[in-house]
Amino acid sequence: MRRYFARKLLFYGVTFVVAVTIDWLIPRLAPGDPVRAMIGRMGVTSEAAEAMTGPFMQAFGLDVPVWQQYINFWVALFNGDLGISVWLFPQPVAQIIWNAIPYTLALLIPSITLAFWAGNRFGAYAARKKWLDGLVLPVGYILTATPYMWLAILLAWILGSWLNIFPMAGAYG
Repeated sequence: MRRYFARKLLFYGVTFVVAVTIDWLIPRLAPGDPVRAMIGRMGVTSEAAEAMTGPFMQAFGLDVPVWQQYINFWVALFNGDLGISVWLFPQPVAQIIWNAIPYTLALLIPSITLAFWAGNRFGAYAARKKWLDGLVLPVGYILTATPYMWLAILLAWILGSWLNIFPMAGAYG
């Protein structure tokens, strides 16, 4: 039993390290310079852009070697600091996520509830009807493999486009 949990813990630990490393790598491997793109969105002159580049590189921690950026990323992550958003500068990333949580829950809770209710309802009905079992079973397999996010997107489309309950865009600034 102890060996089983040790293997599982090791597997999840390695998975966590690899996932966080990929999360750190993606912005650095993406083409372009995020600081210059952010300054470009501000619409400042080229002289002002050159003067602003240094302080912004320092604010985002891009003025140190890559290995130090990686270590700083891990230290900040374990301190709960997700950094400053390049897109919505100077707003912290944690604040952006916190502001999006109500919309995420408003989509996920109904979609998970609907999936649970519909799955149990159709499953129980199909169990009583032999011919329907052959039809519902493959659909059930497909829906079981469908991520909840896709169902949430479908629900957002229905509630946003058809019923006009949720906004389709611009829900928050």
